[in-house]
Amino acid sequence: MRRLTRPSRQALAPIIPIAFMVLTLQLLATVAEAQIDRGRRFSAGGECVSCHEMKEQFGASMRHEPFEDKDCTGCHKPHGMVGVLRLKEIGRGLCYLCHDAEELGMESTVVHKPAADGRCSQCHDPHAADNEALLPAKLTDTCYECHDRAAFERKHVHEPLEDGCFACHAVHGSNYAALLKKPMAELCADCHETEKRDFTQAHGGFQVPAEGCGTCHSPHSSDSSSLFAASVHSPMMDVDCEACHAEPSSDGEFALVADGGEELCLSCHDVDEMAPEGTHGPVADGECLECHNPHGSRQQVLLRQPVTQLCAECHAEILDETGMPSRHSPAREDCTLCHQAHGQTDRALLAQDATLLCLGCHEEQQAERGMDGAHAAFVDGDCLDCHQAHGSQFAALTLTNRFDLCAECHDTANEWLRQKSAHRPVQAGKCNDCHAAHASDRPALLRASGSELCVACHDDSDDQALPVVHPPFADQECSTCHQPHASDHPGLLIDSMSMVCAECHDDPSEASVAGGSIHAPYANSECTSCHLPHAGRIDGLLPDTVAQICFQCHQDLRNRMDDGETHDPAAEGACLDCHDAHHTAEPSLLTEAIPDQCLACHDGDDGDFKRRHLGLAGAQLDCRRCHDPHVAEKSGLIQRVQHDPFEANACDVCHPGGQP
Repeated sequence: MRRLTRPSRQALAPIIPIAFMVLTLQLLATVAEAQIDRGRRFSAGGECVSCHEMKEQFGASMRHEPFEDKDCTGCHKPHGMVGVLRLKEIGRGLCYLCHDAEELGMESTVVHKPAADGRCSQCHDPHAADNEALLPAKLTDTCYECHDRAAFERKHVHEPLEDGCFACHAVHGSNYAALLKKPMAELCADCHETEKRDFTQAHGGFQVPAEGCGTCHSPHSSDSSSLFAASVHSPMMDVDCEACHAEPSSDGEFALVADGGEELCLSCHDVDEMAPEGTHGPVADGECLECHNPHGSRQQVLLRQPVTQLCAECHAEILDETGMPSRHSPAREDCTLCHQAHGQTDRALLAQDATLLCLGCHEEQQAERGMDGAHAAFVDGDCLDCHQAHGSQFAALTLTNRFDLCAECHDTANEWLRQKSAHRPVQAGKCNDCHAAHASDRPALLRASGSELCVACHDDSDDQALPVVHPPFADQECSTCHQPHASDHPGLLIDSMSMVCAECHDDPSEASVAGGSIHAPYANSECTSCHLPHAGRIDGLLPDTVAQICFQCHQDLRNRMDDGETHDPAAEGACLDCHDAHHTAEPSLLTEAIPDQCLACHDGDDGDFKRRHLGLAGAQLDCRRCHDPHVAEKSGLIQRVQHDPFEANACDVCHPGGQP
């Protein structure tokens, strides 16, 4: 019988590491499988749509190929549990991973702005849509998101437009203006046979160049059956080309019948009306075509460009002004709302006096102009004395900040800033926080009555509800105590605090101190050391109990009261039982002389009192010689330092027979 023996340690040594590796791999496989089972978002085999439900997009008729194939990582980077959209590339670079830029026309001379800016998703849905090319809406509706629909839906619509915008325009880019697929001459010639006789007859017998079609005709729609542009030269409307040009049969076809544009234009247009003395430079120089197209235009009065762009060709600085933080709306919309192109240069081509022109739109100011409280600068001056015409760095188109603007007439304004205390609106240069710029039915152009104006910033509703209210504050007469702009005294006070308070209360300067005393805060005009200026809960407008107010300065007395015997009035906080708050004819602000002050509570004629005081009545004594009036370590408020016989109660040592 074979005997089984235990392997030696030496025999097992090479096997142990191998077994450990096998067990580890099995464990990792189990963990990985558990992760896949718990959530496929962690596994390579998981699908994005298991978390990102996109049923609606999958139901669309047109689906982006990567989306159709559920190839989300074709565009997106996987993000795990971090809820952040991460694309493989930014902007159009992502689309170029599949779409060729040159084939799209992105390398053309003219590129559609959304495409040029890399905003592909402005026109295309990245996942799916019910319209071709993944457009979020029908083709024309997509275009109308940016382009004004009205320009394409006038009474008569150009026939190709019925087939959509791309009948004439490229989608993304083109080498021709306005994203046209071909040069305009070729594009129009695809439908219009320009060489035929009826085409020539329709154009006054002239062989008009096809590249100029857009000069007279609207390419999209028009209220004219001939698709004329919004503005067409009268002879063009009447097909009277010979009003300006030599007849077609002449040697110089299209030659002008007069020398130069000015002479030709003035043969119909009145010189006094169109080119008066001192008029606009181009008009005076006879350069009509600098601004006008002689045949037709999409703009008013045959202008070559929208009026604001046209003016900016010469007046670029004005265009810069209209980009400032405060800008005049008409200046951005249409220069001719205020200016006449053929007006007088000595008044900046304005259609009328500047102020009257402004009041034509600003009707509220027109009404204010007739008010009794109208600002003199507004009534007698010009709007441009305070305002810029086109744009400004400052609110309401003012020439400069409000403070400096007001200070040009109001000399005291700069003095206010040099005073110790200036009202915050003055410091901030916001005069119009309190004052109306043009007119008011209140004094000093105030926006509201004095107190009403103050409470707009200084909300006093809580203080007004308190039980004790200072009469001027209760009556909302702020100016009784305060200056509106600036002061050399704290809190915008009209004078020193003592003088302000003395208008209604006792004047500290008149307090007699000869042999008497005056409370230091009262003497120093520091009334608010003890009193609230507006309202409070305690009589006398005190901010706290009398004792607590006194202890703010007399803290040493408060500390002594913690360890000694305290006089009842002091212990009860009844400081005013003995002292006056402001001034008295007695030392230490006492309300009466000693001993009368003490005898108001202590019976100086009582037998027991006399026995304790060598048989003397209270009127014969000066209590302060032996007693502390507030607190003492010894019973009876006896002073801390005592004469030895007095401390031993041996009065007869010095006073034989009880004599004083």
